[in-house]
Amino acid sequence: MQEQDFPALYRSANNRSLEYQTYFFRALKVNLALLVITAILSITNIPHWSVAMFQLLVLLGAMSCSIYLFARRPERYWYASRAVAESIKTITWRYVCRAEPFQGDDVTARGDFQKRLQAIVDQNKDVAQSLSDYLEASQISSVMTQMRAHPLDERKMAYATGRIKNQLTWYAKKAAFNRRTSNGFFWVLIATNGAAILCAILRIKLVEIPFWPTDVFVAAAASLLSWMQAKRFSELAASYALAAHEISLIREQASLPNSDTEFSLFVGDAENAFSREHTQWVARKDV
Repeated sequence: MQEQDFPALYRSANNRSLEYQTYFFRALKVNLALLVITAILSITNIPHWSVAMFQLLVLLGAMSCSIYLFARRPERYWYASRAVAESIKTITWRYVCRAEPFQGDDVTARGDFQKRLQAIVDQNKDVAQSLSDYLEASQISSVMTQMRAHPLDERKMAYATGRIKNQLTWYAKKAAFNRRTSNGFFWVLIATNGAAILCAILRIKLVEIPFWPTDVFVAAAASLLSWMQAKRFSELAASYALAAHEISLIREQASLPNSDTEFSLFVGDAENAFSREHTQWVARKDV
């Protein structure tokens, strides 16, 4: 299924999650950049009030970003919206595959699906209040209804490619990306710290030089470290790699179910495995 084929609530929660993620990292990036600029201005030997005024404005900007991050905490809404989106995606795949708890007749399953959506909304009212996209769109799309009506073999194929393969590809790519990025930032951090140490050593021998960019490199190193901790490259690389391994094992079993009952149990087990990763978003929203 394509993104537009999922329930309107999923698409709205997905959009909101991406928006709050952008807000969080944009504010953090600006904050760290302004702190480095402040360090640069501190060693600028220009005896003019405009330099001091500019530094004051930069510090005020950095403080504003800090206040925004602390008071609004956009990362909480990012995590919570992602948790809602993934919960809806899980029950959607269960529904279209006729898997537990939607393995009954279509009328009953449709009512149960709507009740599950309502339960997700009730459990996440703070987030649900901001889900204003696609308010007039359907929660059960025509594609969802058509997939649910397909024979067992077609549902098995759709789940294997649209869900299992999609998840495996996503986690594998993310694991590789975060591993490369973590290594890259690590060496940049080492180089920045090394430059600060070099400046400190040279300052001992060249005491007649009044200004050294040591503080700039220290501020840059601190900003890099803060960015790495916020992005959690190493942690995500390990987590995504583990998830990819588990999903690859699930993929090997995708062709085994030979009846609706067996397929229902298989989808239920697979979605439970996917949910173990997704529940981390629920935990993060309360941090």
